[in-house]
Amino acid sequence: MTAGEHPATPATPAADGQDAPLTRASLRAMRAARHALQVPPVPRDFRTDIEGMRAIAVIGVMLWHAGVTLLPGGFVGVDVFFVVSGFLMTSLLLEEGRARGRIDVPRFYARRARRLLPAALTALLGTAVITVLAIPRTRWGDIGGDILASAAYVVNWRMSGQAVDYLDLSRAPSPVQHYWSLSVEEQFYLVWPLLILAVLAVARGRAKVFGVGVWTLTAVLLGGSLALSWWWTQTSPAQAYFVTPTRVYELMLGAVVALGARTWAMIPRWMNAALGWLGLAMILSALLLIDKEMAFPGTLALLPTVGTALVIIAGFTAGGAGPDRLLRARPLQWVGRISYSLYLWHWPFVAAAASLAAVGLGGPESLPVHWGLLAVLISVVPAWLSFRYVEDPVRRHGRLLSRRVGPGMATRRTLLLGINCTLAGAIAGMILLSLAPPSTTATQAAWRIPAIVDELRAPVGAGTLAGGGDESGGEDGEGSSSGDGDVAGATQAPGDGAGATGPGGGAGPDGESSTTGPGTDEAAVTTAPPEPPEPEIPDKLGTLAVPLEQVPDDTPVTRPEGCHVGLAQSGVGVCEAGDPEGEVTVGLFGDSHAGMWLTALDEIGRERGWRVQTVTKASCPPTQDLELPADRAPESYDQCRAYQPKAWERLLQLEPDVVVLSSAAYSTSDAEMAAALGRRIDGLRQRGILPVVIRDVPRPGFNVPDCLVSNPDKASECAFEREDAQARAGTGQLELLTTRPGLPFLDLTEAICPGTVCSPVVGDVVVWRDSNHLSATYIRSLTDLVDRELAPWVRASHVPEPGLTGLIESARFVEPEDG
Repeated sequence: MTAGEHPATPATPAADGQDAPLTRASLRAMRAARHALQVPPVPRDFRTDIEGMRAIAVIGVMLWHAGVTLLPGGFVGVDVFFVVSGFLMTSLLLEEGRARGRIDVPRFYARRARRLLPAALTALLGTAVITVLAIPRTRWGDIGGDILASAAYVVNWRMSGQAVDYLDLSRAPSPVQHYWSLSVEEQFYLVWPLLILAVLAVARGRAKVFGVGVWTLTAVLLGGSLALSWWWTQTSPAQAYFVTPTRVYELMLGAVVALGARTWAMIPRWMNAALGWLGLAMILSALLLIDKEMAFPGTLALLPTVGTALVIIAGFTAGGAGPDRLLRARPLQWVGRISYSLYLWHWPFVAAAASLAAVGLGGPESLPVHWGLLAVLISVVPAWLSFRYVEDPVRRHGRLLSRRVGPGMATRRTLLLGINCTLAGAIAGMILLSLAPPSTTATQAAWRIPAIVDELRAPVGAGTLAGGGDESGGEDGEGSSSGDGDVAGATQAPGDGAGATGPGGGAGPDGESSTTGPGTDEAAVTTAPPEPPEPEIPDKLGTLAVPLEQVPDDTPVTRPEGCHVGLAQSGVGVCEAGDPEGEVTVGLFGDSHAGMWLTALDEIGRERGWRVQTVTKASCPPTQDLELPADRAPESYDQCRAYQPKAWERLLQLEPDVVVLSSAAYSTSDAEMAAALGRRIDGLRQRGILPVVIRDVPRPGFNVPDCLVSNPDKASECAFEREDAQARAGTGQLELLTTRPGLPFLDLTEAICPGTVCSPVVGDVVVWRDSNHLSATYIRSLTDLVDRELAPWVRASHVPEPGLTGLIESARFVEPEDG
């Protein structure tokens, strides 16, 4: 029988006490019901133990979001909800099969829509309002897209994609991020009844066939999802956390409890009670012992989910001897009753509190606990109002509507209500998108450079600094990088204690003055420039080259699209830039901190006739034989490990004359990173390729554009100490210089942060587009300086032997004493 089809009247007592005549449809319905009658009965009575577990789950989630460290595993409350949902929904479907001999899928969907969607829509609308009132406009576009995806219940896949996008790692979480779990459940509700209906159709009234079929289906889904969850969590934990396939087994555990109801009812009371207390202990242990650094969900989620299943099993016969004695406490019952609304409303307030506390915007690195607890307590008010005036009335109205207009009409009206709720939520997301600032630098960017930058050829950004270099140092690019007031493009940065050898002369690793380098007069002696004056950090922002709200989109434009490899991929892409017919090939190799220099190299290449080939991957440095920890799990970053040898082979196929390398900060020691970088540089030199390293830029540690939006009249609040910022950047790069004297090393720090305090805005250009990358516009303003420092090295790569050999040998690798 197809979903939604109503059978003819079965042979049941008629109103006058006579049996109604049996029809062919009636007989088919009775045969279909035979196996359903053998489905284990699931008690339909109210379960106080389940209500109490809901309370524990939502309290754990709320306190974890509030930053309470006593519950490091509070997020496992979501896993408790999954098991409960799997049990209740499977029970509902089996009971309908028992009572009606079929499953009315539209009716099932209507009940879910009535139960979930009106309350979810109310919270989405409230979140949109909270966003406008408390969150910077730079984030409205992203949040509007999240609300749109949440309304369609696919936001978990959107979050999965963002979780592996390097550009989004530093951004604050979305105020609707918690809707990912609702999306998982809705996708389950959409598919699970259809699968059971398919088994019902195959069984054709045969009880044994149905029993074997539904148990087999459940076992396959549970085992397959568990195996996939383990594998996915090991390979890509950020993705695995959000996607539906890794969570299906948790819902299937609930289905197993529903299918085995007859067996659980036969377990002795004392044994069921013991199982229940064991299950509750497992849930509490998960809340206390699991933390976000562990690989989750994977098999680790079995601790809270199996515990939840045991508590539900105990509820069949244990009675007061089981954990129900604790879970039926009145406070837990009240919290459990409104747990859905609490879950919907608490997180937007926590996200707003983080924004108001300037977390990641120059304020604290994480939300202070007292802020988090206050946000959670405030959220109880709209949650209770939503339950009292939306969730509960709509649920009760469904029963009244069914009596008044009949089940069929009630189903149609309720489905229409669900569609309207989805459309209203989508409209709210689109309105927020329309209110967000336009991303002109993203939509109007051409392959060359955003037009706005070319129009502002007058000095902006670094060009406004003394020697910042929008005026070329000579048409051959060999102008001096030192002198009074000049920015020492490749010289020692004041106070950092480390030097570099550059084409224009500079300090060696030992701090002594050095004049060696191509394009310089060995007889000339260059003195270190004087300490630069502290730049004035404006409080009032003038007219910016790129509007503040568009700065997050001020990123390098790559060709072909997708050539910069993301976190989740291990394939190799090559971005093409510069002069495609150029006789000189310059390679750019590294992570996104190397890739951001593409903006400058593209223009230099077109002007000088260089073919620029970029081989970059997010969060994957140009190292060799380095086991790199992933940022979000203790597991290895396997995609980077798989990518590096393939990228190296592809880079060599490009036959570059010079390879420019750079990399960001990583969770490994300076010595390990320096050694791994050194091995890669050694490989280039052995093949006669000249390596040039660009020092990583100072890392603010917070999102600069968001900070400026939050401090419109006091931009100086977004300034930060250069020494601290440099300590957070470029793992192992200065260590590399101690093992490779004479390594071509371009240090542009003075043109990015000319003073002991770094300004977020230089020359009407926002310097950083997020918490660690320079904006493309600011790098554009550094083009002439990069040209002046890099061009002599590129020319030197064409010095006939033995000149080049001598140049490379002068910077040969020196093994450190500790090996």
